[in-house]
Amino acid sequence: MKAEPAPALLIRNATLKLEGNPILHDFNWRVEQGERWFILGPNGAGKTTLVKMILGMAWPLYGAEVSVLGNRYGACDISEVRRKVAWASPFLSSWTAETNTRWTTLDVALSGLDSTVGFYRKATKAEVELAYRALERIGAKQLADRYFDRLSSGEQIKALIARALIGHPALVILDETCVYLDLCSREALLGAIDDLANGPDSPTMIFITQRIEEITASFTKGLILGEGRIQSMGSRAEVLTADNLSRTFGIRIRLHKRPDGRFWPVPE
Repeated sequence: MKAEPAPALLIRNATLKLEGNPILHDFNWRVEQGERWFILGPNGAGKTTLVKMILGMAWPLYGAEVSVLGNRYGACDISEVRRKVAWASPFLSSWTAETNTRWTTLDVALSGLDSTVGFYRKATKAEVELAYRALERIGAKQLADRYFDRLSSGEQIKALIARALIGHPALVILDETCVYLDLCSREALLGAIDDLANGPDSPTMIFITQRIEEITASFTKGLILGEGRIQSMGSRAEVLTADNLSRTFGIRIRLHKRPDGRFWPVPE
């Protein structure tokens, strides 16, 4: 009998404290390979802490289990696991202010091969081709020769997503990727993310946001996080309801559904 594949992510009984303060409470979550999940929650809900736990940068209390791509933390080499997990966040762009070196967009994409901030060696021809293909997947190939610090916020996050994709990760975490974008840039980026999600080689994807209208129909499962606890979890239709959102955000909300499956909230 063929063994079932390990889940992309498994978290059991995870409670996590930072500086003695509880941030996540009794967290349980299972993500199967190939699934596309969204995580929605207001500021302070625990979304960033959850990402840190998935990446092995923050540890839950004794008795919890965190397994990523079949590797249980505490019994594996986390650095090897991280090579298969891609994290893209606009907050990563701040590293450009911490160095005197100016990097091109191609350099930024290449740095994903070494899991470094900046690229510090000469790339092979094959690696350059990989970087171009990663940029092309997210619609940013035309930016390759431009300096990263001269890109718009939308262009920078595309470069960072290409950096995440270059190593062909099995799990991609898109962490508030639209937070600094204007309406036009946001819609362009969401279109590129949709193209990636619906491509033939799409990885398991987790899309994290605090804005309901950013969750495209490509993300078919989700959870709402509030005050460090799962408020709702399940299919897109089960989670994205006016009652769930009103309870989590503390304001009465009506939802308008667009033909493309996205929801737009209207406070009452």
